[in-house]
Amino acid sequence: MKTTYQKISETSSQYSSSSVPDGFLDFEQLDQLDSEPNHGEHWSIPWSDLMMVMFVLFAALVTVQAMKQKELIEAMPKNQPTEITPSQPNFLPLMKINVFEKSKQAISEANLENVDIVLMSDQSVKVSVQGEMFFELGKAELRPPVKQFLDRLALVIRQTPYQVNVIGHTDDAPINTEAFPSNWELSLNRASQVTRYLIQYGKIKPNRFTVMGKSKYQPSVPNTDEQTRALNRRVEIIITRDPVPDSKGTSP
Repeated sequence: MKTTYQKISETSSQYSSSSVPDGFLDFEQLDQLDSEPNHGEHWSIPWSDLMMVMFVLFAALVTVQAMKQKELIEAMPKNQPTEITPSQPNFLPLMKINVFEKSKQAISEANLENVDIVLMSDQSVKVSVQGEMFFELGKAELRPPVKQFLDRLALVIRQTPYQVNVIGHTDDAPINTEAFPSNWELSLNRASQVTRYLIQYGKIKPNRFTVMGKSKYQPSVPNTDEQTRALNRRVEIIITRDPVPDSKGTSP
């Protein structure tokens, strides 16, 4: 007679060897699935890795671009202002008026000849009156037509906040008088006369002016005849873009 343990073993063996209905897993298959490693990953893990790579790449590109821009700025030459064609002046918002156009208007209203106006590369405006329009030969007194022009130009200068350079020039003819021992004194005195007129009658603050005399050493054209020499006898008024220094000087 078989024992109870033997009967239970046979019954278990019978069930394990019998067929399992379709759509169900037997115990052996379940044990096999549990023993296999799970190689699948959640979708957010590779996505976050991709975002991190893109962020690092973007940061590297920005850094490289900033370094190239800094090197380009440092490599730019710092040249002195040069004359450029005044076709499209680009004045900064701080400028109250278009100095270039207003200066041309002042020249037109005064009906002066031999007057050059140039827009510089740093946006300074240079007005140069040549020939005997300013002064008689060998003298430094202002002539009446020029005073009318300076009255109009003073209206333009007063509407700007910048420094004004007044530079006197002569031709190569030598001079040796009690008032002007050389062309140095003559050129400087002429520039001073223009400056004093703009201060006294143009009501422009004295601390805005810088006065210079260049003598015969910076001619606009070669001194070949009387006509070219007359062009070199000139006074230049440069309305710069430099701020006025902090000064309390009030007397000319």
